[in-house]
Amino acid sequence: MSNSEFETFFQPYARNVEGFYEAAYWRLSDELIKELVRRHLGLTPGARLLDAGGGTGRWGLWYSQALDVDVTVADKSSHMLATAERLVKAAAPRREPRLVQCDLHDAPELEDEAFDGIVSTYGVLSFLEDPAAVFRTLHRVLRPGGRALLMSHSLSNALASKANRDGAPARELAELLDTRTVKWSGHVPRLRVFSAQDLRELAADAGFAVRGVFGVTAVVQPGPEDFGYPYTEISDISRRLEDPEYFDTALRLELAASEQPEWAERGTNLMLFAERLES
Repeated sequence: MSNSEFETFFQPYARNVEGFYEAAYWRLSDELIKELVRRHLGLTPGARLLDAGGGTGRWGLWYSQALDVDVTVADKSSHMLATAERLVKAAAPRREPRLVQCDLHDAPELEDEAFDGIVSTYGVLSFLEDPAAVFRTLHRVLRPGGRALLMSHSLSNALASKANRDGAPARELAELLDTRTVKWSGHVPRLRVFSAQDLRELAADAGFAVRGVFGVTAVVQPGPEDFGYPYTEISDISRRLEDPEYFDTALRLELAASEQPEWAERGTNLMLFAERLES
């Protein structure tokens, strides 16, 4: 994605992104991510956490308040960080996240071995020009023994959605498979999609030890309406998830699936779990 495409997309997106998660499907996805973070990052109070591509600070605030950690929100978009600044000031958390504008392809603003953990949610990796360079940056800034949870859009989900939901022609499906990029709509830039093996190889090449890949979500799939904010219709799955009992059952199913590696490729998104080994 070029810098001009990046700015054109994220300026209006920064104003609307928080409302996107009003749909119950995305609340389920959020709760799954939160539990994966609790289970696998192993952070203790006061630990240093990098929210890579943390945008509006929504997740940075949650990490700070729920995990009692010191968070750095790093993002390339000045528009997203301006929204984050407003949200952080309004929330006034005890541990106020630090906001850093930087490009993760290099990011000299982030010191070597500065963080005990790294999280990147909702497809930040899919917006990258050079994923290998960003993986090297994340390895550099993570301390030995630190863990990372890094999320991308899923190749298998993109193929299935294009074939079954959008009725894409054979040429578009072949191009998607060959280029590992997808064009969802006119206003969304072409995005990278990854298989679990793609993520494993990127992490290993950067020096990480790969501990697993999770599907987010792998059992419950969003409806097309869940991508249409501002919402004019509610998807069938979001309507069902408004029932607390159904929501709790769905979350248990997703957590059970996360323990089964063969379920990962079914994920709407993929989440890589990696560790920087002790020297």
